[in-house]
Amino acid sequence: MKASAHRLSLPLVSAASALLMMVGVSAHSQELKPEGAQAGVYVGGTAGIGVTNGLCSAPCGNNTFAGKIFGGKRLTPGLAAEVGYIMFGETERVNDQARVSAGAIAQEKVRSRAITVGINWEVDLIQDFTNQIRVGWAFTSQKKRLLSGTNVESKDDRRLNSPYVGAGIAFRLTRDIKILSSADFVIHGHESMYLFGVGASAEF
Repeated sequence: MKASAHRLSLPLVSAASALLMMVGVSAHSQELKPEGAQAGVYVGGTAGIGVTNGLCSAPCGNNTFAGKIFGGKRLTPGLAAEVGYIMFGETERVNDQARVSAGAIAQEKVRSRAITVGINWEVDLIQDFTNQIRVGWAFTSQKKRLLSGTNVESKDDRRLNSPYVGAGIAFRLTRDIKILSSADFVIHGHESMYLFGVGASAEF
């Protein structure tokens, strides 16, 4: 009986040893996996407060909920080509009845979007923290809707091309995921637009 139990235990011990060895080798290979094994492609998004200036024909609310999605491809460990899509939200101005009676419009709404193309330069600060600097060009679309006192709607859409810059801080949560805090600026004189947001990105 003892001999039979001994014969049964040998295969079990061998199988357990082989399994432990495979787990150990797998864990060891994960630890030794180089950072360069990634494809260098990343995507992410932020959300926060958008500030738009001078978009209405008269002063209007210029702080809106805004956001951005983006993606990039690393050219070097610290430099990437990047494209983004910024949604600056919608600003609105509503006139009182006295102004409408005097000939002013009843309501004015402006919605702004921008596609950005540029580079993202990352500089290591301290452990797990990285400074991000973005420079590029923005292609902005503005859709303005005007409502007269007689409820007649008119449109005044525009397309603008202007410089784009951004800056932010990234914290590496895991090897592939970062937490972001960023500011983005589309520079167009008194009609410049800004986005201050927080978000995350993932790299593959």
